[in-house]
Amino acid sequence: MALQRQPSSGASGSAGQEAFLMQRPGFGKLGEPTIVHANHFRVRFQPTCIFHYDLTIEPEPPRGLHREILRQAEKQHRDKLQGARIAYDGQRALYTTKELPEQVDMELELMEDEEAPKRRNRRFKITLRRASRINTGLLQEYLNGTRRILPQECLQAFDIVLREAAAKNFAQRARCFFDSHFGERSIGGGIQAYSGFYQSIRPAQNGLLSLNIDIAAAPFLEPIRLDEFLAKAFCKDVRDLNQEFARQDAYGDQARAKAKKLLKGIRVETIHNRGAKRKYRIQNLSNEPLRNLRFEMDGESISVTDYFHRTYNYMIMFPGLPAIESGTKEKKRYLPMEVCKILSGQSLAKSMSEQQKKALLGVTCVPPEERKRTTVEILTQLRQHSGPIADEFGVRINSLMTEIPARILPSPSIQYFSNIVKPEPGKGSWNMQNRMMIRGCRIERWGLINFSQALNDRDVEAFFKRLPSECEKYGLKMNPMLAVAPLTELRYNVEEAIKYLNDQCISKHGKDLDLIICIMPPTNNKFIYAAVKRVCDIELGVVSQCCLSGHVKERKADYIANLLLKVNVKMGGYNAQLVDEKNRRLPLISEVPSIIIGLDVSHPRVGDDQSPSISAVAASMDWPYFSKYEAIVSTQRHREEISTELFWEREDENGGKKSGGMIRDLLLSFAEKHGAPAERIVYYRDGVSEGEFEAVLNSELEAVKKACESLGWGSRLHNDQSNEALYKRPRGAGQLPKITFIVVQKRHHTRLFPKQHRTRNGNVYPGTIIDNVICHPTHFDFYLCSHFGIKGTSRPAHYHVLRDENGFTVDQIQQLTNDLCFTYVRCTRALSIVPPCYYAHLAASRARVWLGAEGSDQGSHRDNKSIVGGSGGGSIRGMHSRAGDVAGLVRPLPPLHERIRKSMFYI
Repeated sequence: MALQRQPSSGASGSAGQEAFLMQRPGFGKLGEPTIVHANHFRVRFQPTCIFHYDLTIEPEPPRGLHREILRQAEKQHRDKLQGARIAYDGQRALYTTKELPEQVDMELELMEDEEAPKRRNRRFKITLRRASRINTGLLQEYLNGTRRILPQECLQAFDIVLREAAAKNFAQRARCFFDSHFGERSIGGGIQAYSGFYQSIRPAQNGLLSLNIDIAAAPFLEPIRLDEFLAKAFCKDVRDLNQEFARQDAYGDQARAKAKKLLKGIRVETIHNRGAKRKYRIQNLSNEPLRNLRFEMDGESISVTDYFHRTYNYMIMFPGLPAIESGTKEKKRYLPMEVCKILSGQSLAKSMSEQQKKALLGVTCVPPEERKRTTVEILTQLRQHSGPIADEFGVRINSLMTEIPARILPSPSIQYFSNIVKPEPGKGSWNMQNRMMIRGCRIERWGLINFSQALNDRDVEAFFKRLPSECEKYGLKMNPMLAVAPLTELRYNVEEAIKYLNDQCISKHGKDLDLIICIMPPTNNKFIYAAVKRVCDIELGVVSQCCLSGHVKERKADYIANLLLKVNVKMGGYNAQLVDEKNRRLPLISEVPSIIIGLDVSHPRVGDDQSPSISAVAASMDWPYFSKYEAIVSTQRHREEISTELFWEREDENGGKKSGGMIRDLLLSFAEKHGAPAERIVYYRDGVSEGEFEAVLNSELEAVKKACESLGWGSRLHNDQSNEALYKRPRGAGQLPKITFIVVQKRHHTRLFPKQHRTRNGNVYPGTIIDNVICHPTHFDFYLCSHFGIKGTSRPAHYHVLRDENGFTVDQIQQLTNDLCFTYVRCTRALSIVPPCYYAHLAASRARVWLGAEGSDQGSHRDNKSIVGGSGGGSIRGMHSRAGDVAGLVRPLPPLHERIRKSMFYI
């Protein structure tokens, strides 16, 4: 059931007590043994005392100056600090092995740079106050298994100690460090990709810590003249920009507004006077061209261009460009762009274009052997830099990558209509040749719209005439005739074109289209795609399938096969299933009615601080099969990670209670279909950091249980005689479904390198799994590389089993997770994470399309009638306030059309 829920005034309750994470029940044994290396390096330490001090600086210095102030204090007040080596987090926390007085007060004078309106020496008062005495022996006890609770302060102290040297020598961005000497590459628009590294220390097994080192890349501003930077950002010649910015009309205003947004906050230095280079931070740009700007000097009005000519004998080359504004409101300073150079080492604070993102990813998308070699080189440099302070704190880092015993899980057999395929070891994929889908859909009325100028009528005709025969080959039944004549729409009146095509079908056949195929241009197609999905999903309830014009022109068999995989499931068909599903051999979940759930929360893109986050839940509905998933999506507060709409209860108009929520609706849909409740639930949760495990487990697990109870499935049965409750009570005497709660993480930095069993491009085999050595010493986690790495180095998924009421064995839960990765309906290869989570991600992405342009809730299409307001759709009637939301409102989703709400529309 693909529904959308509006934000409610209440959220799911919490358990009211701490939910302890599940302890590891043992280690897996299933699979072929192999050996891998990981980009983890073992860390030993001598148990000792570390002293933690809080650092305060008055007045509060500008951002980024804290470390320089402390460095000067170490020089000027060496006696007060007793010559201690200090590890500093760059903000407030300071660590040393020497016991200093309870409070240390220091003062120093620091010369500011030219960013200030007036250069002056500033005095700072520095105070150190002892915060705690850290016994690192407690951490050793935890690693040895004799202490249950992780002493987080110990781990944090060692993390900062090992980051100290890097923080002093390299530009820092989050947990990564960068420098041009690691490598730099232009990614367009005046932006460079700096290479660098990520590092983090983690508890590991065998009584040791593990230092995770990985290569990284980040965007930095190219240190060039500001006018050159602007030209690169606008993809134009400086001389053309000079003319454009000189225009005093709406076009010129638009260009200046774009430039202001791009340049504000950038630090520059002047280059016209080599004897006195000055540094400034760009505060604004002038509203007029430089040639129009004048100021008072010695009682006369003088233009900026004349001033530079008289004073510096410098002729301004581009007087049409705006000037940089600095200084104060009372005394503004104007600087020509061409005399300012961007200071090196400034990371990009704005969002990147899609081309820049792709180029940045290419920097770290390197083959396994190269990544392994670079990682070891970084570790060697890090050990050299960190030597003195590491010795001071009794820390030793092994120079070799950690070697780990691993296993390769067997690939499952996959059932098609009349044959079975077994993916070859080391490939994780298969093809559709001579295979028919288990249940092909029937497509009676279908239409086609071409939005691309790259195709002629012959290309379009050849494509749509081939589709029916290809459908027959794979078991689908498609009417060989289009329901209406194909339409070409090159003016991008997308919604009008789709409605016109559907109206033609209604006029001719008395019914809506079953399927609309839309041919997209090769570039600049996002707003077309968004408009197609909004009108088809929300207004018409018609299945849509978009195809890039290049693929349509080539008409390759593999592409058409993958296209039909998507069309078939959207239309209600069934592509394939695991043989163990068919034979009811999946562990535990084949025995009794069971449901697999995937949940993901999608957040707006970087730089968007207003759009809501979107929570999506996908749940299997066809027990004992687990390939068809219905989805529900809901908006919630901006960047809120915990899903708040899983279950809610509030008063109805009669003073009674009414219940709802995404999980409840999916469980109800399952029960309606099977005539019985689910007895087992396997819940995969994507996108949760380790610091959020307890909060997510407490909130979401309790929400699932309350949803079950509200349906009369648990011990607190409701006296509800509605159809909803009568036949959905459990077979067992008032028992709630047993829940297994698993978090899956992909955004981590662990990489595995094969010592044996390598694929043709040097990656580990699909199915490679580890649950030892670098895994958590007590919690139940494992790394699984279920997929074949096509480019770069494979990244395994990191699974954390937080709760298991079903009682899976270690081998059962690991094999089930791996097997599910082979059930993804859009392709014939194993996925890198379990499909339920990916389906939830796709559903959330589709919901963001309904709200507007990709990555934002503001549409780029000129007509947004179909996505705002609207009527119907259950509880969807407008915006609902939620306690604690800054604006008091969360933008609701438009109601999904009834005809497709139970389909896998999001595929």
